[in-house]
Amino acid sequence: MKRLLIFRQTGFCLLVASCISLSGSTLAAQSKTATPREQIGEVLGQPVYRDQLNAESTDKLIHSLQYYFAAVLAEAYLEQHRKRFEPTQLEFEEFAGNEFPESQQFKVSQMPVLETRLREIRKQLKSNHLSAEQRQKLDLDRQKVEETLDSGIGPFLYNMLLCWKMEMDIYRRYGGGRIRVLKLGMEPLEATHRWLKAEEQAGRFKITDPKLKTLLYRYWTVNFQYGFLMQDPQEIRRDFLDPEWQRKARALAPVEAQKP
Repeated sequence: MKRLLIFRQTGFCLLVASCISLSGSTLAAQSKTATPREQIGEVLGQPVYRDQLNAESTDKLIHSLQYYFAAVLAEAYLEQHRKRFEPTQLEFEEFAGNEFPESQQFKVSQMPVLETRLREIRKQLKSNHLSAEQRQKLDLDRQKVEETLDSGIGPFLYNMLLCWKMEMDIYRRYGGGRIRVLKLGMEPLEATHRWLKAEEQAGRFKITDPKLKTLLYRYWTVNFQYGFLMQDPQEIRRDFLDPEWQRKARALAPVEAQKP
């Protein structure tokens, strides 16, 4: 899933849409300099460099830090718990509702199959024993699978549903709190802050620049003005933890499927 849609086209699940590509001037500067890159941290064992961050403004820098650290951790969290988060066909249909008729033919069962196939292709492409013809064929297969996964409203809604399940899980496991409401969804505020702290303490990421570390966490506080806050517990339960589409799906599900 592209850096988690992610972090949401909304925030936690699509930060990509907010800001996160290097500016042309930054890329140009990178290509002309021969100085060593300055590492400012690492996440899941991979280095993160200062020249990767978009520092055109404080807001863009904050979003960029989310992309290179929080979103990477969120993708790993999602993959670790993916079996629990996989939506049922009924959940998907109620989530999509009647607003997206083009999604009616979408089958949730196809997504894990395609994603498994994509992982297999990428693994095969790492081999040093492929002929030019074999590599070309695998690369074409990879492009086709990626296009299928990334195109259309069905995969988009499927990924949004996965993100919601992940965020709800973090909310429940890390102490609840307030919810930030964005254009395309919601994200736990204090719960995500606590989760990131736990990830840092576990050594899954580190930021060596104190100012950048402060900015990473600032996003998950009320000091970062983005969207609006939902604080009422009843509203949080009604709109985030147990939204109307989920209540409908639960009511329509066979009795056996509702058992824990």
